[in-house]
Amino acid sequence: EHKVLEQTAADLEAAIADAKEELATLTEEIAALSAGIKALDKSVAEATETRKAENAEYQAGMAADKAAKELIGVAKNRLNKFYNPKMFKEAPKRELSAQDRIFVSQGGTPPPTEAPGGIANTGITALQAAPMLVQVAAHDSSVVAPAPPPATWDAYAKKSEE
Repeated sequence: EHKVLEQTAADLEAAIADAKEELATLTEEIAALSAGIKALDKSVAEATETRKAENAEYQAGMAADKAAKELIGVAKNRLNKFYNPKMFKEAPKRELSAQDRIFVSQGGTPPPTEAPGGIANTGITALQAAPMLVQVAAHDSSVVAPAPPPATWDAYAKKSEE
């Protein structure tokens, strides 16, 4: 019986040692997983910031594209006024409020219309906030004059008939 108890105690001590070893291994794995989760959280935060910046850039680009299309449409309409009058579309007439209509019907003058502002008084303002379209300077002081032409044999002269 004594040997059985000693054997049981040895088995229990071995089981405790194995459990401690397993506990240490699991603790290391938990620490590694925690570090992995923190790294993933950091990468997700960076990716989120990148996506937000890209989205802001995309939205600004889309707004600039829309404003450019509107501006091209206005320019096209103005060109149609001169070159193709049948295709010209008049600007919509301003609708007076009920109070202004009564005032005008009594002989008053209509209130002045506000200038549309924006690019070339078209009312298109999105391009002013986003500097997507810029004019390049026509005269750049850093541009150097071209090199002289290569030397030729002689000055040009007509062949005379002799």
